[in-house]
Amino acid sequence: MTPTRHSPAIAVAFLVVVSVLVAGAAADAGDDKSDCSIAQTAFSECTGYVMGVDDTITPRCCRGLDAVKDLASTKDQRRDICACILSEMLAAGKVKSGRAAALPAACGLRGISFIPTNLGFDCSRIA
Repeated sequence: MTPTRHSPAIAVAFLVVVSVLVAGAAADAGDDKSDCSIAQTAFSECTGYVMGVDDTITPRCCRGLDAVKDLASTKDQRRDICACILSEMLAAGKVKSGRAAALPAACGLRGISFIPTNLGFDCSRIA
């Protein structure tokens, strides 16, 4: 029997659905978790590009990244948001480091140094 191959679009759609479900569950846990769910949902617009499934960064990704930036004005918030996004990346299981690192500049955003760039990223080192 030949294994079934799913298109990359299906994988991204599945990841977005899982992220939304996780975000919804996290939203019920309190305010800090609500910021996490918002960050995960906003960043989910960039997941396809960061995974290497999509070839271009969409305007929705840049708007989502800008929303993520607005959630992270303190060091603790940046660390928490980093950990939330990292958990989404870990769920995806694949990150193209160069793409993740280039997102803020590609979107014309400054002051976003807390986006994980690989699956082993240490969010506790965020300043």
